[in-house]
Amino acid sequence: MKFDKPSPFEGMSAPSFASVVTVLFSIALESMMFTMLFSVYTETIWLMSDSYLSELPIIGAAFVALDPDANASHIISILLTTFSVATPIFIWSEVFRQKILDDPQEWFSHPQNQIIASFSILILFLMIGVEVVNLYTLVARESMQSGFIVQSDDGGLMSYLAQNKGMAIGVSAVVAVINIVLSLFTTRAIRSLKPTEE
Repeated sequence: MKFDKPSPFEGMSAPSFASVVTVLFSIALESMMFTMLFSVYTETIWLMSDSYLSELPIIGAAFVALDPDANASHIISILLTTFSVATPIFIWSEVFRQKILDDPQEWFSHPQNQIIASFSILILFLMIGVEVVNLYTLVARESMQSGFIVQSDDGGLMSYLAQNKGMAIGVSAVVAVINIVLSLFTTRAIRSLKPTEE
């Protein structure tokens, strides 16, 4: 048996140390974004909050070991957070994989691609809407003590935004845009790890 076949990795260079550090930094930022959005969704979504996961048959014991106070709203929050973080990453990865930015006009000239783009834009707007509505809801809750009385004993950014609802909407939109931009950086960083031909 001869072993004279060239290695499939011959002529390929390993990712640089800077690329690896960039990916780890991007993943850390994405983790913080995931944690922040999960906290927001948990605070603003109380759908099925009385349905405790520990009461589920068969698998309820597993949730007792993890968190006996976990309820169905936590599952909904996890799903929404995953949707918010994963959607822009997936869209950016497809944009780079299909090399849409190289020749957008040629890519959009195909009717099938136009349908895909329209659906992707719709999903992206839904994601932004979920983020903005929940972030704004969290701010609006700070302004409600009873009825429409604005709390004045709390300081900080949340108290300020509670008294300036227009700015609260702007901040919510900025957070959604930051999520999209962070997804772009993460996707580019991960793609930089792919071995390149020397």
